Amino acid sequence: MHGEVVEYLASDGAAAIGFDILFAEHSLRQEVDSSLITGLKALAKNADVREIREELLLRLDMLSPAVHDTLFVSAVKRAGNVFLPSVFSVSEHDSAEASPPPADEASVQKARSALAVSAVPVPRNRHHLLLLNVTLPFSDLAEASRGIGHINAIPDTDGTYRRFLPLLWFRDGATAYPSLSLVIAAYVKGVPLSSIRIQDDVIRIGDAVIPLLPDGSAMIPYQGGTVTDGKGTYAPFYRYIPYDAVIASRDLAQEGRQPVLPPGTFKGRIVLISASAAGLSDLRASPFSPVAPGVEIHANVIDSLLSNKCLRSVGEWGEGGDILFFSLVVGILAAGSNPFSGFVLALALTGSVAGLHWKLFDYGWILSVVKVSVSMTGTYLGVLLVKYVHENREKRHIRSAFGHYLAPPVLEAVLRSPDTLALGGERRCITVLFSDIEGFTSLSERVAPEEISALLNEYLGRMMHCIKKTGGTLDKFIGDAVMAEWNAPVFQEDHAARACEAALLMVEEVEELRTKWEREGKPALHIRIGINTGEMVVGNMGSKDIFDYTVIGTEVNTSARLEPLNKDFGTRILVSDSTRREADACQPGEYVFRLLAKVVLKGRTSPLEVFELSGRRATMGEEHLEAIGLFHEGLCLFFASHFTDAKERFRKAAEKLPGDGPSKTYAALCEGYENNLPPPGWEGIYTQTSK
Repeated sequence: MHGEVVEYLASDGAAAIGFDILFAEHSLRQEVDSSLITGLKALAKNADVREIREELLLRLDMLSPAVHDTLFVSAVKRAGNVFLPSVFSVSEHDSAEASPPPADEASVQKARSALAVSAVPVPRNRHHLLLLNVTLPFSDLAEASRGIGHINAIPDTDGTYRRFLPLLWFRDGATAYPSLSLVIAAYVKGVPLSSIRIQDDVIRIGDAVIPLLPDGSAMIPYQGGTVTDGKGTYAPFYRYIPYDAVIASRDLAQEGRQPVLPPGTFKGRIVLISASAAGLSDLRASPFSPVAPGVEIHANVIDSLLSNKCLRSVGEWGEGGDILFFSLVVGILAAGSNPFSGFVLALALTGSVAGLHWKLFDYGWILSVVKVSVSMTGTYLGVLLVKYVHENREKRHIRSAFGHYLAPPVLEAVLRSPDTLALGGERRCITVLFSDIEGFTSLSERVAPEEISALLNEYLGRMMHCIKKTGGTLDKFIGDAVMAEWNAPVFQEDHAARACEAALLMVEEVEELRTKWEREGKPALHIRIGINTGEMVVGNMGSKDIFDYTVIGTEVNTSARLEPLNKDFGTRILVSDSTRREADACQPGEYVFRLLAKVVLKGRTSPLEVFELSGRRATMGEEHLEAIGLFHEGLCLFFASHFTDAKERFRKAAEKLPGDGPSKTYAALCEGYENNLPPPGWEGIYTQTSK
C-alpha cells in the first residue's frame, strides 16, 4: 500500500516524498483473512483451466511478504524522489566509544553518499553529538530511495522541541549525516548535497543558511499554528490528507472514475507521510501545542529552508554580530576624529554599551559585556595604529596605484605624448560598448555588501580581460556597468568588429562564471550589452586637477540606450545599424546579425534600425540559422501588417530556438494586433519608454 501511494503521488506531480516511518526490516508475514482463503479454494477447484490456474498462482505469489517489499522498492525507485528516515542513538558523554556503522551495508553507503560533507569543521562541542548506533531502511529500499536523512530531535529541558540537528557526526568528524528535512529541502531547491558547507557556525544550502548553536543544533523556525479553544486544541498550519483518500483516489483513477482528490492536488508539493492514528503517532510538544505531530518538525524545517527564514538565536553568531557592530562604530569614530576627542567618545560609548547589555539581560537577551568592551577598546587602539601607518604610506601608494585606473593603451599614449593630459578632445569615429548586470539592484539588496564586492570584482576582472583582448579601452566602471570604446586612443580600422567580438567574449565569460558560481552556491548573473558606432569627441574631460579620458556625444547616449532595450526583447547583445555595417565591412560574414526592430530610442525622435548580435557564423548551428531566417520572414510580414502569417513564422522560429525572446515577443504582439488592428499609417516602429 505504501508503494501504491508512492506511485499515485509521483504520477500526480509531487515534488518530493518523505517518509517519517522507519522501514528497518523486511516484511516477515502476510495477513490472510477468510475471504482470501475462500477465493483461493474457489480457484483451486477449477485449476485445470489455464487462465484460472495462472490467476491462482499469481494470488499465491502475492501471499509472499517478499513480493510486497519488492513492489514497494520498485515504486520508490520509479518515483525517483522518495526520501527515507534513519535514527541514531546519541550520547552526551565524551568518553563514549562511538564508531560508524559497518561500511559494507548498502543502506549505510546510501546515507553517506547522500551528503559529501567530509572533513568539514564540526561544532566545537561535538561531544554532545556522538553517535553510538543507527537504524536504517533495509538495503534494497535504501538503494532505491533518493536519499536518507536522520530524524533525531532534541527537546529542551522543559520537554518542548525548539531545536533540530541538521547534521550528525561520528567521533572522528570525518562523515556528516544530514537530517531528513535538510536532504528534502536541498533536493527541492536543486542544491547538490556535495555543495553544502559549514562556515562560521552556519550551514549554507544554496541561498539558505542554518545558523548553528554552539552544540551544533539549530532553532526550529515554526511557521505557525493556532490553539482553537481553551482546551488547547491545536489547528496545524499545514494541510493533512488521510491515507485512505490517496488510496481511494488511486483506485478510482485506475478505473477511469473521478478520484476523491482532484488531479494535481500534490503537483509541485512536498509530501510527508507519517502515522497519525491515536496511539501510533509520535506526538511532540511544540511552542504551539503539547501534542503536535512530530512530522510537523520536518515540515517547518523544510519550509524555512525553502523560504530562507531560518532563526538566528542570541548565541555565538548574534554575539559576534553585536561585537562587530559596536566595534565598527568605535572604529568610525576613531577614524574621523583626533586622538583626544576620539578617546573620550570611545570611552563613553564603551561604558554605554556595557550598561545597555547589562540591562538587556532583564529582557532575556544574553549579550556579552566583557567581550564587547575589550573588542571596542582594541578596535580604537588598532585604528590609531592603522591611521599612523597609513598616512606614512599614502603618498607612495597613490602614485603606484594611479596606473590601475587607466587602460594600458591610454598609459602608453600618455607616456609617448605627455601633452595629451591637456584638457580637450578630438572628433573621431568610435565604437562604444555599454554592459550592465541584469537585476543587480535587487541582488545587492539580498546579498551582503562584502559578498557583492567580491562577486563584482571577479566579474569586472573578467570583463576587463575581454576588453583588453580585443584592444579596447576601458572608459569606466559605473557600479556594475562597464563602458568601453575602440579606435581611441589608438586608431583601429576594424573597431566595430573588435567591439562585437568583445561582446561575445563577455557573454561567454559570464556563462562560464555563472557555472562556476552555481557550483559554489553563489547567485547567477546575466548581462545586457549595447553597442553603437558613430562620430564622437574623445579626450581628457574635467578640470585642471581632476580629469578623465572618455568619450562624449549623442552617439554615446545611443549605445547607452541600446543596453536596457535588451529587456524589452529578451536579448543579450544589441547593436546599431552603423555598427553592423562597419563590422560586416571589415569582416564580411563573420558575425550573424538579426534585424530586431525599428526603434525610437529614449530621448530621440527619429527611428533607428536595431540588430541583435546572435553569434559567430562559424560556430552557429543550422537550426539556429533557420530560426533566424523564419524570424526575418515574420518581421517582414509584421511590418506589412500581415499579423496572422507573421505570428506563424515567429512561433515556428520559437520552436526551433526555444527560449528565443524576440520570437515570443513578436508572436504576442501579432496576437494583440489581430484583435486590435493598429491605426492607419502604422509603420511598426517601437518606442523605448524607459532607460
